[in-house]
Amino acid sequence: MKSEKLLNEKQKFLFDIIKKLSPDKTLASVISGLLGGSNESAYRRIRGEVPLYFEEAVILCNHFHISMDSLVGGTGQNQILCNYSPLNLTDVNDYLIFVKNASDSLERSGLSHKCEIILSAIDIPLFHVLPYRELTLFKLFSGSKSVYGCKTDYDTFAKEVGTNKCMDEYHEKTMINYQLIPSTEIWTDSTTDAIIKLLNYHYEMNHFNDKKTFLSLCGQLSDLINNLQAWVEKGVKGPKEVPFRFYLSDTDVGNSYILFKNAETSSCFIKLYTINGLITSDKRFCKETENWLINTAHRSTLISGASEKIRFNFFEEQMRKINVLMDKIEGRL
Repeated sequence: MKSEKLLNEKQKFLFDIIKKLSPDKTLASVISGLLGGSNESAYRRIRGEVPLYFEEAVILCNHFHISMDSLVGGTGQNQILCNYSPLNLTDVNDYLIFVKNASDSLERSGLSHKCEIILSAIDIPLFHVLPYRELTLFKLFSGSKSVYGCKTDYDTFAKEVGTNKCMDEYHEKTMINYQLIPSTEIWTDSTTDAIIKLLNYHYEMNHFNDKKTFLSLCGQLSDLINNLQAWVEKGVKGPKEVPFRFYLSDTDVGNSYILFKNAETSSCFIKLYTINGLITSDKRFCKETENWLINTAHRSTLISGASEKIRFNFFEEQMRKINVLMDKIEGRL
């Protein structure tokens, strides 16, 4: 009896999540379409009268991008389950699947009650880079170089990979969805250093055919910082002016964590390499990460809509770093 009750609770929890992800559709029709049965058969599963087969649960979780570990909640005390997608851009389709899933996940989060994003940044979060096409391609190029030993230069890589229109579409959709979700971000004085060092490194390694391309990337980075400054000054982001809280930490935040949180569930993205990472819905890990992020924010300085002098000095310093790099290269033209 106890195991049957537990089964029904897990099944009910799954369908509660699915209802929130498909608010404008008839749930029974969606389920019957996926599982191949009648609407009545779907209703019996939704009500918990008929248990889902394991294969049926897998189909539903895969379709709605729901992590099964968030349902089971049952790994060992010292184990968590994570999802990871290799991003070898010799096959662009791998990346397209990754970025489409990320965009869809953000869109579903935006439909959820009390959704928010909380993150720490040792590098500029990709959300801020995506509006700048060539700079985004540079991040992909650098990742392909460092992880998969890409042999081409940036200009060739951009021509080969950047012609994919689906990529631009998914990038734009991800950017728009991010701008619709309230967020809290914790940066440090050195958050921009990673991409500045990458630009300098790839220039020194002659990975740009044209110096003007390099300077154009620096210009896009400057525009990114100016746009971020405008958000921080107002305390809102995007055209819909969604709440945006920006903290400056005096200490190293250690790693980039992105917590996606709503009233029912949480998931956490842990950054790896240049662009990729692990994602988990483990309740213990997400809760511990949330506690760490909140406590780190409390020890940091809120500069969005406040602390005008600190905010001014922070952005002046970021622009100075970019200008130093540009002056260094322009002196060699």
